[in-house]
Amino acid sequence: FFTLVNALFAQGKGHQASEAGLLVLSQLGESFPTYSDIKSIIVVEYAKAKQMIGDKTDEEIVTMKAIDDDHKIAAMRLMFILAHTSFLTSRDVYALIVLRMVQTSLNHGICDECAFGFAAFGALMSSLFKDISGGYRFGQLSLRLLDRAKSKKCLPGVYAVVYTFIHPFLDHYRASLEPLEYAYNTGMRCGNISFAMSAVCQYCIHAFYCGEELATIQTMITKYGKIMIEHNQGQFYKFLLPYRHAVLDLMGHQLGPNQLIGDGMNEDHLLEECLQLKGTRAAAVIYHIRSWVAYVFGNYDLASKMMEERQVITLMSSPPFLSCSFLFVEGLISFQMAQQTGQAKWKALAYKSIEGMKEYALHAPSNCHHKLLLLQAESASLAGDCDDAVRSFDDSISSASEHGFIQDQALAYERAGIFYAKQGNTDTATHYYNQAHCKYSMWGAKRKADCCLRKHDQS
Repeated sequence: FFTLVNALFAQGKGHQASEAGLLVLSQLGESFPTYSDIKSIIVVEYAKAKQMIGDKTDEEIVTMKAIDDDHKIAAMRLMFILAHTSFLTSRDVYALIVLRMVQTSLNHGICDECAFGFAAFGALMSSLFKDISGGYRFGQLSLRLLDRAKSKKCLPGVYAVVYTFIHPFLDHYRASLEPLEYAYNTGMRCGNISFAMSAVCQYCIHAFYCGEELATIQTMITKYGKIMIEHNQGQFYKFLLPYRHAVLDLMGHQLGPNQLIGDGMNEDHLLEECLQLKGTRAAAVIYHIRSWVAYVFGNYDLASKMMEERQVITLMSSPPFLSCSFLFVEGLISFQMAQQTGQAKWKALAYKSIEGMKEYALHAPSNCHHKLLLLQAESASLAGDCDDAVRSFDDSISSASEHGFIQDQALAYERAGIFYAKQGNTDTATHYYNQAHCKYSMWGAKRKADCCLRKHDQS
């Protein structure tokens, strides 16, 4: 049955893999609801898991006895596999599986798969239940359980979860790059291909949000995308496609009509396939990246349309870098639309984004403080508070530079240039446009840098 579930997942039949696995789990004494109000059940099961943990210390959990029930060992092994398949097909089922893994561990003892269960539990605490300190605790606990494990088969999954969903809430995004790359290499060596691909997918995405040079991102996505296709893991490549398209757009490269990365793997077809499944995370990411690119190139009407399409999709939880990016980009778009239209709905969305960003900046200022400052600069500009706008634009530029987000530094320079141009201060606007051109060029966004030069000429 383990082989069957993995085979179905590799063939892109995630729903069938989940159905087959859940059927076997029911025979092992672990039944899951597949209907009714699953979200309410998740809340109940989460509360149950927390109650079982009670006041247990980390040391008490790490040193629990090993599971000695063969059925429970088999169930934990299968839940580990199903957690990955359901993560891509049904986040509600994924959450229930993770909570059951934790409950089984607390009731019956420790096995290798427990490390993943506690890591994913920590991710749920952080992303879904907004308990960031609690989530971090169980992320660290899962790393300790890995040290106790007999093999490294669970390491790629644990690292993928901890360094995607937990650590970025508190640590710089860049701190996740090395662990995610290590998780990929470990997974490839030990044969845990699907989790290896999950880790390297996040490695590429993190590098993009860190502001790595765009040509490097393009090379990474091309390299690992081919490996994903070769190993029948195309579902992960789909998550990289929006970023690949954005990178090429910013660089000024034209995609040919039939860009292939593997046998029969047409990028435009894959993107369209994701968009047809409107409720999926992949579709949300596509709309988000398209809204961001449209905003960067000054197509604000398209940006707002893509933003509204993205907001229709309800996501149970998202990695902090993605949730933060939603707030940042959609806040900037909302401020721009408020400037253009004066409509109250855009002002409300804009101010709401600032409140949300304050929470992220409180926990991870290295990732989010410069974003908050740029939103506040746009807010001051909208309110006509020129002194506050000037101060916030410059502070955003300095903060982005300090923490290595060159793409956001370039954007802050550009937005400041736009602000000064509207004030009729052409000399200062020219200075900021020139700085934006320099930073966009350093990032590798040649096409965007050329746009800044044209704005300079027009100012």
